[in-house]
Amino acid sequence: MPTVIKGKKTMLHNDGAHLPITTGSALLIYKWTLQEFVLLLWAAYVLILIVIKLPDFLRSAARLVGGLQRAWGNFKEWKRGSKN
Repeated sequence: MPTVIKGKKTMLHNDGAHLPITTGSALLIYKWTLQEFVLLLWAAYVLILIVIKLPDFLRSAARLVGGLQRAWGNFKEWKRGSKN
């Protein structure tokens, strides 16, 4: 590796380290294959879908919980023998 003395500091010149970073081949050097890249994209897609569908799910869950509470209340009232 060539060194250049500039003032009192020695500087190392190695342009080979910058080439993989700028060309995208660093993915291969650091063992990132297409499979990991696709898995990362899939995870982002699933996360986006969850964020989009979360409000609908919360509304549905609230309706379901309300219905179950109402049914449980009716059952307990029936079990006690309400006169209504």
